Amino acid sequence: MDQFDEADRADAAILASLIRLVPGDAFRRDLTRVLEDRLRIGPNPMALYNETERKKWNGQPNRLFPETSRASKMQKGKKTVRAYGRVGPPLVPRQRQVAEEIGSEGVVANVLTQLHKRHRKSILINPGADIIREKRARRFVLVTDFIGSGDRVINYLNAAWRLRTVRSWWSRRSHSGLCFEVVAYAGTEAGVQRVKDHASSPTVSLVTRCPTIQTVFPRGKVRQMEELCRRYAPTGSKPMGYGEVGALLAFDHGMPNNAPSIFWKDARRWSALVPERASSTAGSPYQETHTPEKERARIEASAKASDTGAILRPTSLETIILSALRRSPRHSEAISGRLGMNIDDVSEILDRLKGWGWINASHQLTERGRMVASRLIRQDRKSPLPQGDDTMYFPNALRAPRDV
Repeated sequence: MDQFDEADRADAAILASLIRLVPGDAFRRDLTRVLEDRLRIGPNPMALYNETERKKWNGQPNRLFPETSRASKMQKGKKTVRAYGRVGPPLVPRQRQVAEEIGSEGVVANVLTQLHKRHRKSILINPGADIIREKRARRFVLVTDFIGSGDRVINYLNAAWRLRTVRSWWSRRSHSGLCFEVVAYAGTEAGVQRVKDHASSPTVSLVTRCPTIQTVFPRGKVRQMEELCRRYAPTGSKPMGYGEVGALLAFDHGMPNNAPSIFWKDARRWSALVPERASSTAGSPYQETHTPEKERARIEASAKASDTGAILRPTSLETIILSALRRSPRHSEAISGRLGMNIDDVSEILDRLKGWGWINASHQLTERGRMVASRLIRQDRKSPLPQGDDTMYFPNALRAPRDV
């Protein structure tokens, strides 16, 4: 905080306190839970792919599977193009140079490997086109840790979509073809929407929506926080991170480059909170134990930062969600992105609030909900009476009454 001017330290402290830290065990547990939920839905087996960087040629990602062409038996003068191969792209990119870094792909690959050991008959990991045909896989599931701008996920989907065989399978998805899915731990609102708009129409499943400066703060406060990030951003960096996302999230295996650069970009006169996006360095927030009390304090800080009206005094997670519902949008994913809570946890609390009659089916506060909110506001406004001493008061100056 000492790196900021004194006038900016309060805003900088608020911004830093809103970063959601995702411990490694929570990442593996929650991502595995979502994958197992998708597995139960069926049909199986499903083909799991680890989202990795795809090489490009002339601006297009290389095809996911190799193709072969041969003369068509049905139409003379034309060729039939067919994808082949038993093994798909590597689960983890092959090392091509000395000291080549492996990012989140290694962590996600470990999650997929452990899941495959428990469900060998229902899961295929990075299969080639021949295995998809042989096992009659109906679902192409791409797994990643984070959807920021959506560029990497879209590049991977495009690598599969360029194959005529894959497009042919997709066209028959209603009865015997192949449908697309994307599973991620977290995703921003804009990035998730870009992925959903892909030509393959993938279903997107998340553990949590990623809190960003745009989703957490009210509109009037967003500009103030963005300006803070721009003024202190190291020279040559993108102040709001890649794609101008402004993500307020950090994993145990690293902070996304979509976060504001003041948090992860070191410079000659700037010391980052998570240098080079590595969360295991000395001084990193991950060196301290991540307790439920600290997570609760972060959620309360997020609720306070996102509130536009009179501030409520939260007494439980239910009243925190109730406070967040005073601002639209009010669906579970929006609340998740605003407070940095898991979507399933938010949905469970919303169902509880409906059962209590505090909100209606549209997640708007009912008369009873507004009464609860007003009581919390009045409690927050209470202040102790001033403590005076027992000395007598005597006026120092007197004047004659008028019109006497």
